[in-house]
Amino acid sequence: MMKNANWLLLVVCFFAVGCGPPAPAPLTDESDTAIEAQKAVAGVGKRGQSLNNETGVGKIIAGPAKTLLNFEQKAVLEFQIPQALQLYKATNGYFPKTHEEFMKQIVEANRLKLPELPEGAVYQFDPEKGELWVYPESEVPQE
Repeated sequence: MMKNANWLLLVVCFFAVGCGPPAPAPLTDESDTAIEAQKAVAGVGKRGQSLNNETGVGKIIAGPAKTLLNFEQKAVLEFQIPQALQLYKATNGYFPKTHEEFMKQIVEANRLKLPELPEGAVYQFDPEKGELWVYPESEVPQE
């Protein structure tokens, strides 16, 4: 009976994975890899971006790792920073007025470690919105 269960599991795995030729890698051009200005949220960090291109069995294996890395980024960018900003605003009556003030009063004071960004991208705090953004180095707005 156990032997039949093992064979059944093997057959199910073959159907799930497939036995055809591997799918061709998606075509990419410079516009796909270009960094766009966006609010800093989970997924903007450098770690784990290579897992996005996995296919077949690699995608199944990379899934849990990708989830863990996204959660680490989400914890900092979507939970800790907004909470620290709200506490700062409640205490001072305003958000930090500059990126330098944000880095000192929010990131350093709370000992937060911002996720490393891909090459060519930088963090910039937007004092009007009270949000942290990611910009291409060439498009960082002046304060």
